Amino acid sequence: MNWGVISRNVGIALICCASFMFLSALVSVLDGFDSSFSPLLLSAILTMMVGIFPLVFVRRHRDINTQEGLAILLISWFLCCIFSMLPFVLWGGEFSLVNAWFESASGITTTGATVLEDIEALPKGLLFWRSSTHYIGGLGVVVFIVMILPSFGTVRFKMSKMGVDDISKNNYQYKSNKFIRVVVTVYAGITICSFLSLLLAGMPLFDAANHALSVTATGGFSTKNASIAAYDSPLIEWVLIFFMIVASLHFGLIYASFATRSFKVLKNPVTKFYLSTILAASLLIAVNLVTSGTIPNVAEALRHSFFTVVCTISTSGFGSTDTNVWPTFSIILLLYVALQCGCSGSTTSGLRSDRVYLTLKAAWAQVIKMAYPTAVVQVKSDGQAVDREMLSSVSLYVLLYLILTLIMAVVYSAFGIDLLTAVSASVSMMSNVGPCFGSFGSSMSNFAMAPEAVKVLMGFQMIIGRLGIYSILLVFVLYRKRA
Repeated sequence: MNWGVISRNVGIALICCASFMFLSALVSVLDGFDSSFSPLLLSAILTMMVGIFPLVFVRRHRDINTQEGLAILLISWFLCCIFSMLPFVLWGGEFSLVNAWFESASGITTTGATVLEDIEALPKGLLFWRSSTHYIGGLGVVVFIVMILPSFGTVRFKMSKMGVDDISKNNYQYKSNKFIRVVVTVYAGITICSFLSLLLAGMPLFDAANHALSVTATGGFSTKNASIAAYDSPLIEWVLIFFMIVASLHFGLIYASFATRSFKVLKNPVTKFYLSTILAASLLIAVNLVTSGTIPNVAEALRHSFFTVVCTISTSGFGSTDTNVWPTFSIILLLYVALQCGCSGSTTSGLRSDRVYLTLKAAWAQVIKMAYPTAVVQVKSDGQAVDREMLSSVSLYVLLYLILTLIMAVVYSAFGIDLLTAVSASVSMMSNVGPCFGSFGSSMSNFAMAPEAVKVLMGFQMIIGRLGIYSILLVFVLYRKRA
């Protein structure tokens, strides 16, 4: 591998992080030089220096191979998590080294889980930096890299494709520079529209800015200890529901819908499947909440069920009520949607609705084949036949994903964590959802009580879930092959 080209591109990712640190320091200045100014400024300077170093001393290379591209992807994410810790560690408070690692990994991977017991004690500069980590991770470190590469050559093309799930690539039929424009345009558009809508819904200016960054990245960091419940506003919740759904749809289809002035995104079978899952799960949970007496009021039950389902399936992780007191049936449904999550080509993680949709279609095709052995049965998506290699890849990914999630649940249980907490925490970390169920980490609590070793492991699991199992495995396979 050419470590020169790797270090240059990783350096650009760190410069992007440093830029947001400087922006957060500016927020601190506007807030009267609050206590986060020095930590943010020092962190920004250090991160910028480390990022600039390889750009100065390493020659530019115009081409990279697959192994180098994947190495850039993994190292960029990991180092951005490490350097994002600096403002937290330097500020102090609740941020021990382990807590800073957890919060940083949760931010960059857009998981939205937190170890903070008093979020509102943080100065505004640090709150903005916390939300900025979501924004960096949501768009993807790799996309930030290709945005500022000086050429439009093969490096930019390869790096842009590294940041897109294999399933979603068919819906990104653009050259590299057009690909970047599509993603950035949709990302910026959702940010601006959600910010203005939250302002109109009555959310304060600073809070609206932070929540706009979080909802666009489908993260879950809030500026309030009680998350969205602190505003006690159905209007704010419905605004967030709308934008969480939009941010979890395929960006390429959203762009095409506006470019062609059509409803192309709604005609896609995966989108229909995704929206149907939200509707079905929300209605079933609402009925369960009413019949169990948990929330007797039908309108309240519908509001909280829709909000919680959308928060979970879009991996946004905000909270409007304590889901720990919900019936078992509702919790099981939430665990399912936490595994499925949003669409490929968006800022969500998890199995993705595309894979679940194809897996279900492949399973049904196999049943038909067993019933009629001589029949030629094809699995189709959006009118096109899906080849066997793709179906095998999807099925294997689903299997590996579930196995790894189960293994991590077993590991967490070895630290004395009860079954519900261990399983739901593993699902949450792997899918980058944020909240879980059980003794800690629920929608109205945090992970402060988790053992230190578990917090460290959860940070790594968040990164694996965000980057995808295949990306991690492919790096090691290619490295071993070359060795």
